[in-house]
Amino acid sequence: MSAAALVGLNCCVAAVTAAGAAYFGRVRMPRPPVGRYELPDVAVVSAVVVAAPLVYLELPRAAVAVVFGLVLCAALQFTLAPLFGGGRAWVVALGSVAATAGCAFADRPIAVMVLTDVLLAIAVVGVANMWAQSGMRSAHAAWFAGALACYDLVATGLTSVMDRFATQVMGLPFAPLLAVTRGDPPVALGLGDLLLLVLFPLVANKAFGRAAGFLAAGIGLAVSAAISLLFALGALTGAFPLLTALGPLIVVQHVLWVRARGAERTVAEWRAGAPGAAAAATPKDPDPALLGALEPADAEEGQDRLPDGGWLAVLDGRVVGTGASPGRARRDARLRGCASVPVVRQN
Repeated sequence: MSAAALVGLNCCVAAVTAAGAAYFGRVRMPRPPVGRYELPDVAVVSAVVVAAPLVYLELPRAAVAVVFGLVLCAALQFTLAPLFGGGRAWVVALGSVAATAGCAFADRPIAVMVLTDVLLAIAVVGVANMWAQSGMRSAHAAWFAGALACYDLVATGLTSVMDRFATQVMGLPFAPLLAVTRGDPPVALGLGDLLLLVLFPLVANKAFGRAAGFLAAGIGLAVSAAISLLFALGALTGAFPLLTALGPLIVVQHVLWVRARGAERTVAEWRAGAPGAAAAATPKDPDPALLGALEPADAEEGQDRLPDGGWLAVLDGRVVGTGASPGRARRDARLRGCASVPVVRQN
């Protein structure tokens, strides 16, 4: 394998990890109404990950591309919605997917690969942040990593399942591979590998603090770089189960941090204890009318005092902006000094 391509792959992994951390620090995603994570939820997600390649191997290539395109489109929308508003996020997501599909029809393989990598990176950042911010604990991530480590050993190291899957999807638009080259063998990283590399540093940050997050990110990048070095030296030549190496290290990190810090922080405790959280949550010079809307009062009186405008930007139970549309409500909150991205709801 080309050393330059391997370096490029690791640079891409580092960039996606950094993007996930930046999104985690600045964007507050709405919590989906799904309750709290439990181990059975981790088991279900693991089962889906295990079954997906087996199902896709039985589908025509065109069907696989369509399925992945729909999944990426939805992931792009909910990742970008807190930044641009729901409507604009749909426009960007649909336009990006259409552009990638158009390049595929025009037989532009390099453009397809680059666009697919970008879309995949954005989707992974969104999914990892949604899981981390909606309550996934370090224990859940450790169980998930352990299950994927065993699966990757079987599917990649002991059988040809992932080799056949990579052969089927390589070159397709929306393929679940962060690819740098399409050679034989290609220089690429699977979706599950990339997701875990981005996810665990976020979960560790939330659960145990920034030091845990930085350590998790550093270990993940070190494992990826070490495996790349072995490929560059010729010690490895075929597909390697990266999660089999990374998964146990994630489990060890979780155990050590639990022993060192005790109980994990909840999402609410993380948000309250994060440096700058209070400053980000409270806008500068808030409108007295907006703050007055949330002063203790009976429900009917409080509703009458809510400012008109159609849409309210709400952060931690406080109205921080209003507007005639979701985008204007967020813009109003930003102009009033709110650094975090609020949730928008209709008045």
